[in-house]
Amino acid sequence: MARQPLGVLFGGKSNEYEVSLLSAAAVIPELDRAGIPRLALRADRDGRLFLFTGDAAAIAAGAAEEPAALVPASFTRGGVRLQNGETVPLSGVLPAVHGGMTEDGRLQGMLDWLAIPYAGSGAEACAVTMNKALTKTVLSSVGIPTAGGLALSVEDGADAIRRVEGTLPYPVFVKPARSGSSVGAGIARDRTELQARIADATATDRLVLFEPRIVGREIEVGVLSDENGRPAATPPGELFYDAGFYDYETKYAVGAKTRVPALLPTALSDELRELALSAFLALGCRHYARVDFFLPENGRPILNEVNALPGLTDKSMFPRLAAAMGVPFPALVRRLAAFATGATA
Repeated sequence: MARQPLGVLFGGKSNEYEVSLLSAAAVIPELDRAGIPRLALRADRDGRLFLFTGDAAAIAAGAAEEPAALVPASFTRGGVRLQNGETVPLSGVLPAVHGGMTEDGRLQGMLDWLAIPYAGSGAEACAVTMNKALTKTVLSSVGIPTAGGLALSVEDGADAIRRVEGTLPYPVFVKPARSGSSVGAGIARDRTELQARIADATATDRLVLFEPRIVGREIEVGVLSDENGRPAATPPGELFYDAGFYDYETKYAVGAKTRVPALLPTALSDELRELALSAFLALGCRHYARVDFFLPENGRPILNEVNALPGLTDKSMFPRLAAAMGVPFPALVRRLAAFATGATA
């Protein structure tokens, strides 16, 4: 009996659509090399689902929209239904998706409803980690240090400016509270820049997070479960870049330099790994995640964000962190596929 294919889902109604294509283009060839049957499932920018019959190179080249390679489809209980009425059962879904409408729990809740297993955190953990303000609340409640600041639902820009200036000194870091890949994020050094950064952020999300700008090293730690479902933290990695902060262009166009493992005292490295694992568990994450820290000059870590579906592109940090713990990219993809099908805990 033929094995049911794994669905690799990419795209979707997200401002990180292009990043998702790059993750899918990296994952699909590894599945093929491993002999794991798969279907490439592309959600367009309006959320419509298609079976993509092209290859990974076409996805990487941005040709995932080619009409000839698209077969309309829809999720159904246990699989996908194609335009001709055929229902294809899926062994599971590997979400190569990022950002709102895909990484925020809505996709995961739908898959749960349709009894389709999937890799990564469940609906609740995805919803919490996508909301950076809520993440801070949860982590602070268990004693994990996070950056200060405030979250505002911005309806009146002038009122937001008054409240921010009454709470934080300049420079202020401004970002949408429910987005990723630094989309809409930026630094405000004065009121004019604050007004502009609020406009950038609210183009993505009305809930905006305002934080003190933290100067220091940027350290990232992965958390990856083993074949028995036991999560473990990777060695920390460090980012180096020339931009004012780790913005979208630096992440995916220019690329940051990395050092994995980071050059840290053993005690500090162990502390970061312990904090990352504690955050993973406190937020209810599953299978894998990436935890980002600032390391100011005083050397005390500050947790910045938790990414429940970290990027798998050739410029992404998570695959490098996994490799540092002895799980190279081909093995990582196989493990994610096993998570997706329920073959591991």
